[in-house]
Amino acid sequence: SCALVAASDRINCYPEPEGNETTCMKRGCHWCVTEDTKVPFCFYNSKHGYVITSQPQKTQLGWRVLLRKRDNISLFGDDISPVAMDIEFHTKNRLRFKIYDPGKKRFEVPLRIEPPLNAAIDLLYDIEVTSEVITQFRVIRKKTKTVLWETFLGGLIFSNQFMQMMTAIPSTTIYGFGEHEHPSFKHDMNFIQYGMFSRAQSPVQAFSNLYGVHPFYMCIENDFNAHGVLFLNSNAQDVTLSPYPALTFRTIGGILDFYMFLGPTPENVVQQYTAAVGRSFLPPYWSLGFQLSRWGYNSIDVLKKTVGRLKYYDIPHDVQFGDIDYMERHMDFTYDKTNFAGLPEFIKELKNSGMHYIIVLDPFLTKDEPQGIYKPYELGQEMGIWVKNSDGNTPAVGKAWPPGYSVFPDYTNPRTVEWWIHMCVEFKRILDFDGICIDMNEPTNFGTGQMPGCDKNIINYPPYVPDFLCNY
Repeated sequence: SCALVAASDRINCYPEPEGNETTCMKRGCHWCVTEDTKVPFCFYNSKHGYVITSQPQKTQLGWRVLLRKRDNISLFGDDISPVAMDIEFHTKNRLRFKIYDPGKKRFEVPLRIEPPLNAAIDLLYDIEVTSEVITQFRVIRKKTKTVLWETFLGGLIFSNQFMQMMTAIPSTTIYGFGEHEHPSFKHDMNFIQYGMFSRAQSPVQAFSNLYGVHPFYMCIENDFNAHGVLFLNSNAQDVTLSPYPALTFRTIGGILDFYMFLGPTPENVVQQYTAAVGRSFLPPYWSLGFQLSRWGYNSIDVLKKTVGRLKYYDIPHDVQFGDIDYMERHMDFTYDKTNFAGLPEFIKELKNSGMHYIIVLDPFLTKDEPQGIYKPYELGQEMGIWVKNSDGNTPAVGKAWPPGYSVFPDYTNPRTVEWWIHMCVEFKRILDFDGICIDMNEPTNFGTGQMPGCDKNIINYPPYVPDFLCNY
């Protein structure tokens, strides 16, 4: 088996830890141990995956093909067959291709990227779908004939809780895949794996996942043209960069939904991408200045001395933050009237000198204060805004900074917007802040799942756990 596939071309057939030759062979894959432990020991043969079942069907935006599974071998069970692949021509430089279950609706990210009414014409790209020995899907830049995406659907896996797609790419010059601790902006392609799962942990270990998830990459082709790809999926996922060069995407839910942006310059790629997903807001001019933020100012005296030192040494200081130290027992929409007595007046003093003040707010609230004491929770409870359990009624409960246990506002609920605006406007009358830093918005929960723990089911304990790192 070692001679069948070059080490640089191998796609891992046993992505979970502690695989061995016996478990590998049960999956119908090849086993070959190498000295380089980064190289997969267990890798695919040519019998896996899906093939086209019929001629492509023309749609209003492009083409649709139906694919059926080639074999009975399954990595994690509940494989879905047939699946549909839609290829949509959105603009001359934007292409969408997605693979999904045509017989059952699955979760899709509720980000509306507006498609055109009809397929675009005068495209910068060509599409090839062939099914001679094995089904192949290719995206080709028309002008240079560079193959930007080359997927052999024999390597496709689409099961209920595990999906995988591998593609060859034209260059090893890859950027993106935030948010992680990257050793360099340009990625190492030697079987490097990034887990996509947001977690409030500091960047203490190379390749570790951090506070956000941004499954987008840009590739600089060998002739210096550029293109970008968004994998629109919000489930736990990982991506492996291998020296072929190739990328392997894995996720445990939703669908396989990709958007490609043809550039051809890096600036064009970013412009086309943000035109699809939304532009950044225009920040206020003052926010572009020097901002000072840190946790640990445990009293207003410490805060005043810090501001004074910057002024004494003539260090530019446009914005001062207040982290959760300013709160009463770490509770949102409060301030500590003992350790931070005089904070409203100090904020006014800063603003009169031309500075601005930003407060931190956390997206969780204690539920265990005595009745009539903590309005933010009681108003939220009355409006029914908390993230609910699967029964649709009981609030999910976790543990965070405030005393007792916490509940989490559901920011997809329109009533939460009403609650949020009301509380912020009311609190601004007390502390005249200029901006809000939304902290721990992953959301953060200090426990393992909700209290008193996660139900023992396949949703909470999936058959495959993507490769992300948790440092505490």
